[in-house]
Amino acid sequence: MASENEFVAGVILFGSIARGEETEQSDVDLLILWEKLNVDPRKRHVYIYKTVSKYFPPPNLRLTVLDMEYNSLLKTTKLTPLLLNIIQDAVVLYDRHNKLQKFISNTRKQLKAKNIRRIKTGKTYYWKLPKPGAKVKLEV
Repeated sequence: MASENEFVAGVILFGSIARGEETEQSDVDLLILWEKLNVDPRKRHVYIYKTVSKYFPPPNLRLTVLDMEYNSLLKTTKLTPLLLNIIQDAVVLYDRHNKLQKFISNTRKQLKAKNIRRIKTGKTYYWKLPKPGAKVKLEV
């Protein structure tokens, strides 16, 4: 996929498949990290989804594609619950610049040091913060 699409700088698998908890109903969750993509920002996600979905043909495979600019991920200091889950589950499938694994490892270490933990209850997860409503800020 990346060799045929210059804008793909990184691909991260996350979700149930990355955790080894997939079922027949599971979809493939991918974070596509892009750079130098000259597409109208309003059409960017559709463009990326159509490009990526060619490599995961239906009918038996369901695909969820999220996208983010490569360097924006590496420079992020505020984590949303979704980004926390992606980083916790992350399996790096492709990394043009070989920076993602270090970023993920560093982020996981910071979460552990700040006592921010993901708790599993049945088939669902939630994040436990040191104090309710605490803001998660990373050192980059």
